[in-house]
Amino acid sequence: MAELDKRKLCSGLFSDVMDRMGWKHQIITGFLRNQNVVSFIGRARTVLIETKDTDDENIRTGLSFLGQCKKGDVLVVEGSKEFAYFGELMTKLSTQMGIEGVVIDGLTRDTNYTHSPEVKLPILAKGYSPVDIKGRGRVQRTDVPICIDSIEIRPGDLIYADNEAVCVIPKEIEEEVLEKVKEKLEDEERITRLIESKISVEELLEQVTEF
Repeated sequence: MAELDKRKLCSGLFSDVMDRMGWKHQIITGFLRNQNVVSFIGRARTVLIETKDTDDENIRTGLSFLGQCKKGDVLVVEGSKEFAYFGELMTKLSTQMGIEGVVIDGLTRDTNYTHSPEVKLPILAKGYSPVDIKGRGRVQRTDVPICIDSIEIRPGDLIYADNEAVCVIPKEIEEEVLEKVKEKLEDEERITRLIESKISVEELLEQVTEF
């Protein structure tokens, strides 16, 4: 895997690189964030939520799965727009497990806690509601392919997220993407040096093919 300075990464880099590789539908937008600045990268661990009139939310499966996640993993949930999945207690457990970030295609709750300064876990969701999963849905399956905004996310895919978007980097193109991101970063640093040298736009255009 290419060595990258995570502080220099942004979703635009991944979007541009995957566009050029022909993977033009790997970016998911429209998330609300529990922090002003969100940036994290890690392996996807997926949860599929089922909307169902049931008294069994399958909590044992959900919490056992969370307990199997490793430090640096990203929890990605295909959730619901009708009820919340993930709140204060799951935030505390996820933090203890060392999870890098949480991405939920659906609603979350307990924002009085999850948005507080003491919470360092980035949580991205499509909305908020106090309405709970109990009696309305259940954890159907874990570590299976899920779909968010028509984009497939498989367990082990690389996930990068910041304050603009979530980028899904499939395993089969990961090495090439990271190498090209590294090259693009180096090229942008070169262009920055040219700009800072105060050369004219005409001179800049002689040395730069894209901006």
